[in-house]
Amino acid sequence: MSIFLPLSLYRTKLKHRLTKRLHTYLYDKAYSRAFFTMWGLAFREVQVGFSQFFYWRSPIISLGRAIKYTLLGVLRILWGRAVKQSYGYTGEDRLLESLLKKKITYRGYYVDIGCNDPRFLSNTFLFYRRGWTGLCVDANEKVIKKFKQVRPKDIALNYLISDDESTREFYEMTNNVLSTTEETFLPEYIRQGQKITSQRTVQPRSLTKVLDEYNIPNNFDLLSIDTEEHDLQVLQSLDFSRYTPSLIVIEAEDFNAETPGNHPIFQFLKAHHYNFEGSILKNLYFKK
Repeated sequence: MSIFLPLSLYRTKLKHRLTKRLHTYLYDKAYSRAFFTMWGLAFREVQVGFSQFFYWRSPIISLGRAIKYTLLGVLRILWGRAVKQSYGYTGEDRLLESLLKKKITYRGYYVDIGCNDPRFLSNTFLFYRRGWTGLCVDANEKVIKKFKQVRPKDIALNYLISDDESTREFYEMTNNVLSTTEETFLPEYIRQGQKITSQRTVQPRSLTKVLDEYNIPNNFDLLSIDTEEHDLQVLQSLDFSRYTPSLIVIEAEDFNAETPGNHPIFQFLKAHHYNFEGSILKNLYFKK
């Protein structure tokens, strides 16, 4: 014991010194911190590229997609911070990334309500590329079919989420991002040049019931809601005593940043012990 104890202490001391020096090199300067974080994220995208996108039901197309996103990760390693990727409408995914502050190797879980396209204007696709998975829901059947092809690791569901489960009409617009169940907004959309491409009767489901059915983790990381003026009803359909997302991003067209406390979404989430982190354009951010 007397022979090995000094060697053990020596190794511990050496490891401590190396760790301290490496930490100083990596984190003391903003440039080095940003560089190594970017490199780590890009390496992560390369590491999980194949497993996230390839599936045997469509081997040729999914293999091409896996190669594509793996190569994009390689390009980020080669070009560095000159290549900053974002799939959100105005960079929402980059802001969510900063608010969550998760380790590069962390495999998180998201719930995306009103997910629309699996890549274009998506708040969650950046996380999917890094190994995250989740449950994605939209009332538009066409986008859900596309979701299942592009993001095979996600659970993609064609549901309308609401706190009122009585049947209602769902209107698909020329710009499917604006598809809605709220009839009061249709005249404005039509005035803007939109047309109703299809109309059908749907049976809404509460978010709690859907999460229960698919055994979603109670403490998942991110809840993203964008349901064209039906967002508060989606929130109200969730039992917060059972499900507690760490971070919520939600659209609110009528939000006034000068009087945030007057908005019903702000009041609702504050009552459920969420802190208002801020707003950018139409999106509000709340953290548990």
